[in-house]
Amino acid sequence: MDTTRYSHILLRFGIICCACGYLLNNLYGTFLGISIFLYLYLIESISNLKIRTELEGTTLKERQCSKIIVKVHGENTVPSLNFSSPHGVLSYIVSTKGNLLEYLINVIPFKKGEFILNIEGKLYDLRELFSTDYSEFFKLQVEPSIEGLKYYIEKENQMTLLSKGALDPEICELKLYEIGDDPKRIDWKRSFKVSRLIVKKLTHLEDRSIYLLLDVGSSMRRFTKRNRNKLDYAISLLLSIVEGSKEDLNIIIYDDYRILKVHPVKKVEGYFKRKILQEKILEYLQDIKLVPLEKYIPNVRGIYEKNYSREDNYIIHSYLSKRGRGSFGIIQCTKLLTKMKTGTVIIITDLESNIVPLFKSVNILIRKGFKIVIYALYTPSFNLDERDLLEGELLVKLYKHYENRKKIIKDLKRRGVAVVDISYKDGIKGVMDKLKKLK
Repeated sequence: MDTTRYSHILLRFGIICCACGYLLNNLYGTFLGISIFLYLYLIESISNLKIRTELEGTTLKERQCSKIIVKVHGENTVPSLNFSSPHGVLSYIVSTKGNLLEYLINVIPFKKGEFILNIEGKLYDLRELFSTDYSEFFKLQVEPSIEGLKYYIEKENQMTLLSKGALDPEICELKLYEIGDDPKRIDWKRSFKVSRLIVKKLTHLEDRSIYLLLDVGSSMRRFTKRNRNKLDYAISLLLSIVEGSKEDLNIIIYDDYRILKVHPVKKVEGYFKRKILQEKILEYLQDIKLVPLEKYIPNVRGIYEKNYSREDNYIIHSYLSKRGRGSFGIIQCTKLLTKMKTGTVIIITDLESNIVPLFKSVNILIRKGFKIVIYALYTPSFNLDERDLLEGELLVKLYKHYENRKKIIKDLKRRGVAVVDISYKDGIKGVMDKLKKLK
């Protein structure tokens, strides 16, 4: 326990009183000095500088302002705390309710995943004579959001242009009007001030339509651990995006061969409307059956190998297509999107199958002016534990699978797609109870 400056002042005053009493042969001075020493000793012995902290409102959204309430309980203790985090920007205000201190923290997380909130400071007794250092941290989870998707899309586009030696024309906000610019983007107020036509260079993604594509194909349905399968995770991710969306969007559910469901969603406001929407989506997805596996073996056949198009999966798919099952599901989605308003396409998949059709779809959509982001679920993280990694043969296949996946993601990024790689440990908090019906 440390002493404060007030304790130092009292201690020095007590020493002076004792010294004066001794030199002047005055018992009152000596008695006063000894009383001060005893008082300091008594306060130090009875001081119990401890607090208990509680967190409320721990649901954080990527790149969105969220609120966290930290309640500090402590009897006969005065805390002086500071809050910080390496994973976001935050500010806070404090209010007092008796022995309870409430810190209202406004935080903007940088990215999804883990968020660490550091609490540091000092704890004082009621008279502020003694203090002790206090340090604690809390781990929170940040969920994906529309704002995060917009940020990744813009960042990926800028990096793509810079890698090609070109500057992003969307960085600056205004420019002089040129032939071919959209007249709707003219800033008339500023144009009148300078007597020249000024147009806005920044295209806001809020004005763009949003399309959520959920892959429920055979590879997404397979699992070795029922309580951590990819499909449940993908559905909870989709619901999280829908709940946080402030715009109209369209949900398209597809499998390996066709589109299963198209569900347009108007802007959802209010708790009960969100609940009804979630129930409708989950009710439809109940018919999708999961496929259990005795053992997970990574797929090591890459699209970059020779004669890949002649492999068994393509032969089987060609046969099923002729039997009326349709073409690839992602191609069907692309044909539908090209007839709709240009916007942002969010694809939730595992990059395990139908990669060549995915590349073709990406090329078509980008040429049409769509922005694309892919949430790529990393399959081994859902199907393997640490004890499974003790097998040497499995490790070799896992490495080949990882190398193939890395090439696919690199190729997608080169085409202008923002890829968000997701593993099982990037858990989404608050998965709805109705998801248990899918298990």
